[in-house]
Amino acid sequence: MNLTWELATTYSVLIPAVTGWVRFKRIHPTFYPLLFVIWLGLLNELISSVLIFGLRSSNAVNSNFYVLAEALLLLWQFERWGTFSNKKQFYQITFAAILCAWIIDNFLISGITHFCSYFMIFYSTLICLLSIDHINFIVIRERKNILRNAGFLICATFVVYHSYKAMVEAFWLYGKGSPAFKDNVYKIHGAINFLSNCIFALAILWAPQKQKFSLPSS
Repeated sequence: MNLTWELATTYSVLIPAVTGWVRFKRIHPTFYPLLFVIWLGLLNELISSVLIFGLRSSNAVNSNFYVLAEALLLLWQFERWGTFSNKKQFYQITFAAILCAWIIDNFLISGITHFCSYFMIFYSTLICLLSIDHINFIVIRERKNILRNAGFLICATFVVYHSYKAMVEAFWLYGKGSPAFKDNVYKIHGAINFLSNCIFALAILWAPQKQKFSLPSS
C-alpha cells in the first residue's frame, strides 16, 4: 500500500480531533465520549508511528489497549444517548462482556503482542447493533431533516465503518485472497476511514450545544 495514502487516511483523524477541540466548551456533554475516542485514537496513531517508523517495532500492544478503551468509551456513548435507559443491568453485562472478550483474546487466544482480531470482530458487531438500534430510535422521534441529526450521522458512519472493519479483520485472520486483493481491501478501508472522520467532524459541528442557564433576577 502506498505509504503517503496510508498516512493521509490514518491522520485524517486530525479533522474531527481539531473540530472537537474547538467546539469542546460548547458541545453538549452527551457527545463527550465520542470526542474522547477521537482524541485517544489520534494519540494511538502517534504512538504507532513512533513504534513502526522510529523504533521499527510492532504497534500491536498499544493498539490492543486502544481498541479496549474505544469499545468501552463507545458503549458509554450509547449509554449517554439513552440506549440503556431503564436497562442498567444490561449495560453492566455488556461492559463485562467486552472486558471478558478482550482478556480471552489477548491472553488466551491471540496473545497481547498480536492484534486481537477476534475481539475487534466481536466489538465491531456490537457497535453495529447498538448503532442500528439508535438509528431506529432517531427515525421514530426526529421531525426535522434526519441528515442534520448528529447522532444519526455518527451511528450511520459506525455501521459502515465497523461492518467493513469486521470484514477486514476476518481477512486478516483467515488469510483469504491474493496479496493484491488484500491490498485493495485495505485501500478501501483507508478511504472509509477518511470519509468517516470527515462525517464525524461534520456531526461535531452540528451536535447540540450546551444548555445555558441563567440565575433568576432578584
